[in-house]
Amino acid sequence: MYDLREVIARGFMEAMNQSPLTDEEWAGITANQEDRYTTLGWADAALAAIKQAGFVVVPAEPTPDQIEAGYTAMRHGSSPTTMYRAMIEASNAPT
Repeated sequence: MYDLREVIARGFMEAMNQSPLTDEEWAGITANQEDRYTTLGWADAALAAIKQAGFVVVPAEPTPDQIEAGYTAMRHGSSPTTMYRAMIEASNAPT
């Protein structure tokens, strides 16, 4: 599984370069502590804006923890909304 912050940061750098980065190019960028801090800061800002707008980013496929949380909520007669929230909370979505 990829670190979402890294995926977003790399996407920003690829957009700035107007082309995909090789793994070696990305490693070169992240090897520089200042560049790494800057690009991850951009990713953090994007995630904060997403959260402020009322959204979360979760995996396309539910994780085992999400499935268990949904199943537990369902067994306890929770509403679909409660089950959904339990699954999102179990996703470890970035905050």
